[in-house]
Amino acid sequence: MRLPTTATGAAIALALALAGCGTAPSDESPTSPRIRAGSPSQSADPSTAPSSRPAEATSSERGVVGTVVHFTAGEVVVEVVIDEDNPTTRSFLAMLPMTLEFSDFGGKEKVATPTGKWDFTDAEGLDPEAGDLFSYMPWGNLGFFYNTEGNTFSNDLTKIGETKDIDRIERLDGQRVTIAVAG
Repeated sequence: MRLPTTATGAAIALALALAGCGTAPSDESPTSPRIRAGSPSQSADPSTAPSSRPAEATSSERGVVGTVVHFTAGEVVVEVVIDEDNPTTRSFLAMLPMTLEFSDFGGKEKVATPTGKWDFTDAEGLDPEAGDLFSYMPWGNLGFFYNTEGNTFSNDLTKIGETKDIDRIERLDGQRVTIAVAG
């Protein structure tokens, strides 16, 4: 059966009107190609795509690996190099600067409890080594290992960074320690 010409024309006009109702986001020109999510046959070339971001790279693009953090108690300075870029490390860095009192735990760790909020998303666990800076998920604390004899892998530990100043870690016991990004 054939529809009357006015119904067909009205249907086509409605379809064209609806197709033209969308507006391009402000960072697209009317002539720039539009890539739809879920379209595997098309890909955007980031070198030619317009950008509304400043020319400077954001911290998530630069990453945090290589950031140096100082733990300072009087004359004692423990220098830590961040070597993990994960949500836990980023949440630690977001808490800085801060001052905490460290105490000994089990003759193997110096620990303190920050008041900030940790993000343990996708935490991978840790097989600890002396000099590791870590967070322990169940307690939400921050710590250094200075002796790992008898320790094994734990899913509850998340590595943040490491230090070579292992002899200085032991000197943090009972001290108020200021923690800040160096520089």
